[in-house]
Amino acid sequence: MNIKENLKNFYDAHAEKYYQTRNKHRADADIFINEIKASTKKSINILEFGCGSGRLLAYLKEIKGIKINYTGVDISQKLLNFAKKEINWKTAAKHITATFVCDDIVHYLSWLKQESFDFVIGAASFQHIPTSKERFFVSKNIYRILQYEGKFMMTNRSFSLRFLKKYQKDFFASVRKYIWSLGKSEWNSIMIPRKDKKSIAKRFYHIYTLAELKKLVSLSGFIIETLWYLNKWRIVSWWKHSQNSIVIVKKTVFE
Repeated sequence: MNIKENLKNFYDAHAEKYYQTRNKHRADADIFINEIKASTKKSINILEFGCGSGRLLAYLKEIKGIKINYTGVDISQKLLNFAKKEINWKTAAKHITATFVCDDIVHYLSWLKQESFDFVIGAASFQHIPTSKERFFVSKNIYRILQYEGKFMMTNRSFSLRFLKKYQKDFFASVRKYIWSLGKSEWNSIMIPRKDKKSIAKRFYHIYTLAELKKLVSLSGFIIETLWYLNKWRIVSWWKHSQNSIVIVKKTVFE
């Protein structure tokens, strides 16, 4: 079973559990919403990949004075089924229209029109893209589909002392694989276990350093506005104390 099939099966199997946590507040969503509120446009197009059960819509509903055309893409049809189930409640405000697509973001991006979105968002989803080639493809194509002055915003899991302690065996398994493959595999691509009452399932994560993220988005043509490590959604200067990373970049011709 390949990595994407593994992720699809995991989220299909745990869709209801993730859906039930949809009301848990996400501070990264606040960051995204503040950026969107700053838009001077009266109508905007938003693409979210790895949208899950569509939880971001609950935050978008709070935005007033902007017509929002939202597209959510996810690899799990069962998560999207929950998103569609809640869509009427979440979009009670008539300024939002929503479309959901079950697809791999790599495939979906390949046929989208140039300059068709104002914002692209990935909340804890870019970390699941399995190869460096696909990550660069996604970043370059997000640049292509964004309008000028449009923004790509994402959060991802990061390394920390706590992370390395908790997943020590899994991390060193990846390092050993990297050494044995003579660098063909990636030392920071890790299969992280998640336990439930019945079993242990592993998911693929690529844990980015800020230097890696900076190189990726810069090579794609973006201007970096925000690139930080976060702990409880507050900026920290050292990876050892972080939980996540945040990237906000812009497509522009003026800088």
